[in-house]
Amino acid sequence: MNRHLVSRFGDFEADPEAWRLSRDGAEIHLDPVVLKLLFYLIENCGRLVTRQELMDTVWGDTVISESALTKAAARLRKALGDDSANHRYLETVRSQGYRFVAPVEEAEHLDGADSPSRKARGPTLRRGLLVGAALVAMIMVVGYWFLAPLREPPEEKIIRSLAVLPLDNLTGDPEQDNFVDGLQDLLTTQLSQLPGLRVTSRQSTIRYRGSELPATEIAEQLGVDALVEGSLLRKNGTIELTIQLVCGCKDEHLWAERYARDTSRVFDLVSDVANAVGVEIGASAASPEGERPGAAYMNPVDPRVIDAYALGIKQLDRLSRDGIRSAIEALETAVAIEPQFGLAWGQLSLAYTMQGMFGFIPPRESKEKLRACSLRAIEANPKLSIGHSGFGWANFYTGRFDRACALFAEALRLNPSAPYALHGEADCLLFDGRMDESIARLRELQKIGPFNTIDSLPLPSHLYMAHRFEESIDEARALQARIPQYSMHFFLALLYWEQGRFDEAIEEERLEFEHRGDSALLAALEAGLDADGPQGALRFKAEALVARSNESYVDPNDIGETFARAGLIDEAIRWLDKAVENGSYKITYIAFWPHFDLLRDDPRFRGLEERVYGEKVQDIRRLRISTPR
Repeated sequence: MNRHLVSRFGDFEADPEAWRLSRDGAEIHLDPVVLKLLFYLIENCGRLVTRQELMDTVWGDTVISESALTKAAARLRKALGDDSANHRYLETVRSQGYRFVAPVEEAEHLDGADSPSRKARGPTLRRGLLVGAALVAMIMVVGYWFLAPLREPPEEKIIRSLAVLPLDNLTGDPEQDNFVDGLQDLLTTQLSQLPGLRVTSRQSTIRYRGSELPATEIAEQLGVDALVEGSLLRKNGTIELTIQLVCGCKDEHLWAERYARDTSRVFDLVSDVANAVGVEIGASAASPEGERPGAAYMNPVDPRVIDAYALGIKQLDRLSRDGIRSAIEALETAVAIEPQFGLAWGQLSLAYTMQGMFGFIPPRESKEKLRACSLRAIEANPKLSIGHSGFGWANFYTGRFDRACALFAEALRLNPSAPYALHGEADCLLFDGRMDESIARLRELQKIGPFNTIDSLPLPSHLYMAHRFEESIDEARALQARIPQYSMHFFLALLYWEQGRFDEAIEEERLEFEHRGDSALLAALEAGLDADGPQGALRFKAEALVARSNESYVDPNDIGETFARAGLIDEAIRWLDKAVENGSYKITYIAFWPHFDLLRDDPRFRGLEERVYGEKVQDIRRLRISTPR
């Protein structure tokens, strides 16, 4: 009888001979690599085992990143019911490794040890089992023979969506973080060009940096089938990139590879990885000839370009005046070093758009720069979707709607996951009266960027324009829960006002100004509320905005909208006239905003619509959804 040792700790028994972990006799099913990790840690109980040692011994010749080890440790800890903060079994030594800290007892295990009664009837039972097994096997063979033509082969899990998680910086140098983040963005952009594949935006994956969540949970939160994870080492003029494709449903590695390139060949590296992932998931075979993901870039490149580019997109994510200004400076550095870097030109066009849309510079100046930078992006690389998207918006915001919609369609042909193009297509559907289709596109957009404000905000906005207020409120609250750092109070104030819930609307206005730290508008709101109730609060707010506009730029559309909600038609139209004259971004949607329903029949307002929409105005008036109060 074969004897071997098992390890017992707490209520658990680990049997390396049988590749089995059990608790109180009940087996706990784990991936083999997680079991191997457990056995190795038990074998070295009490000793700090470095991350590198575990990667070299547990995985052997298989190339993995540190994030794969982190996730395997997290799965083991979950199986043991352990807590990383108050560990009983597995201690994490930050940035170094792991230590198994529970007392372990070794016990002898006898394979096939049976009770006397079982031994006594063993031969008879064994013969019965053999005969029974033969009969079952015969039935299965005959059944398979007759039923085989009717049976379909099991369908493999098809990967239709994925996300690129933040790459691990193995250099240990925080100054390399920007380069690593830039590589993640480039890889995300490359993969999103694969046909039939939805790729989550980089902004929505940032939150998982250093996360110990299992791949299954991350994939579920992002709504994707698979994850791409990896690590990067940059030293002595070379890049070493280790990359894995992980199944989101099973938390198992589907493919792994290690790449090494000269730093100046970073675009070749990204292209090779994207093409390899495409082959692995079966997407690249459908790519049109000559339009592989890697075709969208130029080589070689000064590595400083990637550093500047990555700093730019990181600053742009802040959505603040200083953040956008810093982003523009960094992106301008990138295109100054490498004028053919089309992606940087595209991001620069987006930065200038946001600068004007948020009122940090006059909108006409913003639109001119949007147009110029998007054209430079197309000139640098016509196969990049971001240039066509940017040029589409430049046309859309200047009333060239048909031309804009054609550009959005071209952008989506080049990149089916292009978020700015999806948003543009949704607006084109809105202007064509196809509201349900427009909202469906925005739900797709939200899947691409569930934790990105820019990708999530259009959906509640379009529901608001469709007068679907309750749905819009639900989406706004859900967005606030997903992205708590972004305030939705002002948007909820609009919705509540349209529903006649004036007290709730004013409370949301108050919360918005408190969030911004805008004491002047908060004081005006309170004074107006005391003087003349909710409408007085909005009138005082509008007058405070007028006073502010004498000192710094304030979007006239915001002033006109506030006067309109206060019921002051003449003042509202006067400021909306200035909004048209100044080229406000928001004025493009003047025909759809519910807060202008009160003005619809005024000839002066109809004249404003004609100036905004030109020859398309009659079509828009016919399709407009309007529910005047």
